[in-house]
Amino acid sequence: MIKKLLVLAAAVLLGVAAIIFLIQQTNTLDTTYFTWQSSRVPPEFEGFRIVQLSDLHNKRFGREQARLVRAIREAAPDLIVLTGDMIDEHARDLKPVQELLAGIHGLAPIYYIDGNHDVRSLLYEDFLALLEQYGVTVLQGQYSAWHGVDIAERPHDTQLERNGAIMTLGSVFGFDGSNAFDPDIVLAHDPTNFLRFAELGHNGLMLAGHNHGGQVSLPNGRAIFGPRLTLWPQFSSGVYIDGDATMFLSRGLGTSRIPFRAFATPEIAIIELKPE
Repeated sequence: MIKKLLVLAAAVLLGVAAIIFLIQQTNTLDTTYFTWQSSRVPPEFEGFRIVQLSDLHNKRFGREQARLVRAIREAAPDLIVLTGDMIDEHARDLKPVQELLAGIHGLAPIYYIDGNHDVRSLLYEDFLALLEQYGVTVLQGQYSAWHGVDIAERPHDTQLERNGAIMTLGSVFGFDGSNAFDPDIVLAHDPTNFLRFAELGHNGLMLAGHNHGGQVSLPNGRAIFGPRLTLWPQFSSGVYIDGDATMFLSRGLGTSRIPFRAFATPEIAIIELKPE
């Protein structure tokens, strides 16, 4: 009898520990740093900081996104990019993303591309209006095009200026199967776009999301699940180099399909530019 009680107590403690671990893993907010050194970076852009936010999925980090906003402000960004799925397709309101935008408005120019959840949400049009309200520039995106959204008025690239020097920021939608479209930095939601980006011989930087770092991963960061719960996706998170092309893949912030993370904590990414 005592042995059974001890086994039961151990099982309960193990279960409680597992729940605490998952809560911690899902709500810890990490800051990841990556320096992109390239001949494409003019000397005037040395130290230029980009904060990448991806896959919020309506998640909150404190009241009015206080923890998330504080981390972004502490990063002192020159540019903020949102690489899709800032809302969830099942979202009932836009309050979490509205709180985020209110907290970072005016901090730096903000650019956004659509994710698959964004365009499938019934709140998509209201979300676009919210982005406009806070001065966010919406670039053409592959998911918006696939879902029949009129993107003709959206730019697919823009120029970044610093001390008289120019760099270009573009959306992956601008790639039409040729290498004529060649921005320095490319925003993509789906990291599999990197395969085509590298195949075409580009030597720029791609910033992507979508995979959530697997959301549930091995302790070494190897993703177990893909976005549709497929096993062992090709891309997990972090830096990928193929030829002269580089991709930084964010683990993102929120969750989808399963409501927790394990060994794939939420992150904001700080990408710093450095001339070669």
